[in-house]
Formats: sequence, C-alpha cells, structure tokens
Amino acid sequence: MTHTTGRARGPQDGDHPHGPGAASCPDFAWDDLYTGDGSDTPGPDPVLLAPVDGLSPGRALDLGCGAGGNALALAERGWRVTGVDLAPRAIASTRASACARGLDDRVELAVADSATWQPETAYDFALSSYALPPRGPARTATFATLAAALAPGGILALGEWDEEACDGGEPGDLATLTELTEALTGLGLDIVRAERQVVPRIQHPSEDHAVIVIARAPHDTLESAH
Repeated sequence: MTHTTGRARGPQDGDHPHGPGAASCPDFAWDDLYTGDGSDTPGPDPVLLAPVDGLSPGRALDLGCGAGGNALALAERGWRVTGVDLAPRAIASTRASACARGLDDRVELAVADSATWQPETAYDFALSSYALPPRGPARTATFATLAAALAPGGILALGEWDEEACDGGEPGDLATLTELTEALTGLGLDIVRAERQVVPRIQHPSEDHAVIVIARAPHDTLESAH
C-alpha cells in the first residue's frame, strides 16, 4: 500500500497516512483507496526505479506495491516481480493492469502485511515506495523483511516522506534519513546513496520532500574469496 499521493495525512483527507502494517489507523478501510479494476494504476516512480537502469532483469520485490505502477514497469523491463500489499483491491488493480498489458506471467501477487510477510526466494532488486508502516515494531519488521529478501549483491530502493520537511502527518508516520540509513546498516546493508530531495508526487501534479536511500546487500563472502 504505497502512499504516493502526497504527504502523510489522516484517512479523512483521502491519502494514505502510511503503508502496510498501518498500526496507528487499524480501522481505516484501505480498500476504499483503490478501484480494483486497474484504472487507478499510476505511472512508475523514476527516482526509485533508477537503480535498475543498466541491470540485467532478474527477480524484483515491490513491498507495498499499491495499484502496481512500479511493479508493472519492472515487468515491462523483463523483471519477474513479486508485488505485496495489504489491500485486496490494490492487488486486484495490479492484477487487472498486468493482464491488460500481457504481463501476468511476469507478476506474482500476494495480499499480505509487510510486517509479517516473508519472502520465499531471494531478489536482485527490492523496492519500498512510500509504504512503510508507522515507526515502531511493524516498521522494524518491514526493514528486516526488505533486507532478508535481497540476494547477495541485491539492491534496495526505499523512498519515504521526509519528517523534517513535510508539514503533514502524525508523529512517527514519516521518516528521517538518519533513521533509514541506521536501520539498514544495522541489518548489514551497504548504503550506496542517501539523500533528501524534492520529488514529484505520482498521482498529483505537485512536489513534496522525500528521503531516498539506495542500499546493497553484501556479496557472498565465500563466493568473493574465489
């Protein structure tokens, strides 16, 4: 469940306050944000997909995929993609768009919470696009899932709204660059790039402040020794 529609706001405002495992809004009807028919599948996020430019297609994970804009863009580039989201209608929209584009054989989908879902394979690229749960155990578990999902040398692209620059959201809904880099390095990932920047909001013609982290899993030490 990606909250690409803008700053974290309350459900009454119509935007995602945060992503899968949304513990601070347990009664919010996340399905109401989606049509389920693919008409709400957005365009891809060029900032978060930039790390795959020039890479040979492999296996990719979009954790909190929403209506599938990034997942389908990866599939169109030849990647085999797993998309996971808490909202059944988000997954239904992703599936409908995949079928309409002839990509259903490249996309595997699951309705699940990012805080509890566990990968069954290793991924060359993993993505979290403005879909983290609020700060707390669910967010910590989601970080661990993303790190564990990466194959040796695999790349993670993570974007979240900037707590130090955005003027919306409840405490703990957004993120800081320090928080993200410390969490990922603590899980054994190497930080490739970490920056605060202004990015386009995919579903609205405007911009907002984000923190973007690109990280890489270490290569297998036994393999690299040979």
